[in-house]
Amino acid sequence: MPIIIAQRDGTCRACGKLVRKGEEADFTSELGLAHPEPQCSTAPARHRPNRRAGTCRCGQAVAAGSGRLRLLEDRGAQGGGKRWGVDCAQCASL
Repeated sequence: MPIIIAQRDGTCRACGKLVRKGEEADFTSELGLAHPEPQCSTAPARHRPNRRAGTCRCGQAVAAGSGRLRLLEDRGAQGGGKRWGVDCAQCASL
């Protein structure tokens, strides 16, 4: 996993604590930002912040700050793209 210098403040995907601008951080587009220590960089993404309201794949409305983010990739003819989907609490636990 690549180590980067954080360009802005963010939330660690594992422990939920602040990663400050200018600090070294572990980052992948699929998982997000984490502290470089092994307990955070190898932990599952539990605290990936959801800052926007959205709709889950089951149709339930998910408020900002709740649910779990999921990376959606489109590998279409135009080269594809990436976007974020949100899962409600029930779908995230499946």
